Amino acid sequence: MHLRVLVFVVAGAALLAACDFEGGDPVQHALRDAAAARQAAALKTTEEEQAAAAKRAAPAEDDELSRLITSRRRAVEDTRALLAATTDPALKAQLASDLKAEEARLQVLEGRHMASATAHDAGR
Repeated sequence: MHLRVLVFVVAGAALLAACDFEGGDPVQHALRDAAAARQAAALKTTEEEQAAAAKRAAPAEDDELSRLITSRRRAVEDTRALLAATTDPALKAQLASDLKAEEARLQVLEGRHMASATAHDAGR
C-alpha cells in the first residue's frame, strides 16, 4: 500500500515537473520567441560568413604558395647555375649541400600545393 502511494506521489511530481507553469503574458512569449528567432538567424548568418571567408582565404593561400614555389624553383636553378660555374671545391661542396636542401624544401612545398589543389577541387 505504501509503495502505491509512493509511486503515485513520484508520478504526480514528474507530471507536474513536465508542465509549463509560465503561462503569463502572451506578449512576453512573443518577444522571447522573436528574440530566439533573431539569435538563430544571426548565428546562421555568422556561420555562412565564416564559411565564405574560409573559401576566400583558400585561393589566397594557394596564390602565396604558388609564389613561394616559383621562388624556390628560381633558387634551385640559380644554385645549379652557380654550381656549374664554380671551380672552388669548398664553395662547390657548400653549393651542392644547399642545392640538395633547397630541392627537398621545393618537393615538400609542391606536395602540399598538389594536396591543397586536390582538396580544393574535391570541395567544389
